Amino acid sequence: MIVLTDDLLLNYTRCTRRAYLTVYGDRSQRTADKEFVLKLRREHQRLVQDHLTGQTVVTPDYAPGDWQAGAEQTELLMAQGVEQIHRGILYWDAPLSTLDSLTTTPQAITAVGRPTLLVKQTGSSRFGDWCYRPVNIKLGKRPKSEYKIVAAFQAILLAHVQIMPPTLAQLILRDGGTYWVDLAQWEGKVWEVILDCLTMLGAEEIPEVFISRQRCSLCPWYDHCHQEAAASQHLSLVPGVTPSRYSALQAVGITELAQLAQLDPQCLQPEVDRPIAAQMQQQALALVDDRALPTPEAMVRSQTFPPLAPIELYFDLEAEPDRNVDFLFGVLCVNHVKQTETFHGFFAEKPENEPLIWQQFLALLHRYPTAPIVHFSAYEVETIKRLTKRYRMSQHPLKTLLPRFIDVHDWLLKLAVLPVESYSLKSVAKWLGFTWRDEGLSGDQTVCLYEKWLEAGDQDALATIIRYNEDDCRATHKLRLWLTEWQRSLHNL
Repeated sequence: MIVLTDDLLLNYTRCTRRAYLTVYGDRSQRTADKEFVLKLRREHQRLVQDHLTGQTVVTPDYAPGDWQAGAEQTELLMAQGVEQIHRGILYWDAPLSTLDSLTTTPQAITAVGRPTLLVKQTGSSRFGDWCYRPVNIKLGKRPKSEYKIVAAFQAILLAHVQIMPPTLAQLILRDGGTYWVDLAQWEGKVWEVILDCLTMLGAEEIPEVFISRQRCSLCPWYDHCHQEAAASQHLSLVPGVTPSRYSALQAVGITELAQLAQLDPQCLQPEVDRPIAAQMQQQALALVDDRALPTPEAMVRSQTFPPLAPIELYFDLEAEPDRNVDFLFGVLCVNHVKQTETFHGFFAEKPENEPLIWQQFLALLHRYPTAPIVHFSAYEVETIKRLTKRYRMSQHPLKTLLPRFIDVHDWLLKLAVLPVESYSLKSVAKWLGFTWRDEGLSGDQTVCLYEKWLEAGDQDALATIIRYNEDDCRATHKLRLWLTEWQRSLHNL
């Protein structure tokens, strides 16, 4: 018996391996949910509560995890014609072939759907002259395909319960926007996903590991999967190797790091352009040799790399996207002549203090009008442009600030290929020998710490945020010094 829930199906659309591990994995290899994941759950709960405020809803009464009892209570409420049912359960326990006339698979499953709401509408069902449609409130900012697949899955179960398939499902997202899902359009796709998922689970053969940094970072199975990938030197750990490029490499028999390091870039065309294939080959070679390599354009581009200035400002910021606030501007002022370093942290004790710390930050930049402003990635400059527009800066014109910014991440990609898994500041600085004082802390976690500060004035949380930001600035400084030496070494070749 396989229990197929909408959450399991959602995980399958994002990562087949995660769905498998959810069912068959060793729970001891699963890490506790990260603080940022817990924060997202709280935000989702608030989003749901905000939507329900002032509305009349009824929630079925059942013991947690007793889905069959929850389904029975939900059907009773539907039969009574309740306008909105919150956290209702849609349940079907039968051979798969009875759910879909297109398949003869006799496999027995228990299917469970848990839409945020079941909303009554005019129509016909076994309950009377009314029926229900599923509504899901999601924290995302756009109507992702996986949301629509889940809605279509819930619609299949709802059709079984009310003997009337709904035609539309509703998505309500973080921005308050409403999106309608044409269920007829998604029915074929959701059956394809259901059958693929059940086939994978029925085979009891774990899918191949593939580390995708954006999708994997918050997964509780990440450490387990990463350990396996690292042990086998899996090609997904090579920067630039995406799932589609990995498939292209497999098609020509490239499955090992040493093979990729010897790759002829021509052999992947037309699936992968030659310059991209060459980058992957160089990246693999750097990893095999465990050394930095110059990019093909390094000699030419290094001629315009900015030399060290007498005074430089190393800049990093922390932001809370959900509150739309940049709550910490950190600047490490480095005087290379006097060999002094001074850190300035401009912290918004409340979100509405952002204009104040913005002005304090600008005043510091103005104090050193010719000092380069060194940062890692384009985000800092994008933020400067955005805040300049928001606060209509005139005293410190943007056109005088922008030429001072030096993005060391951009320069790193132009000049060097490093033996690293990613070109994040954490990964690069670690290779350079830099360590953060709070090991394991991430930018996501500083957002959680800021929430603790706002809710309880937690001084330890505040100190940790500032310490983390200062270390980011110092890591950026370390990379800047390494690039300076790297540029010199290129010209000594």
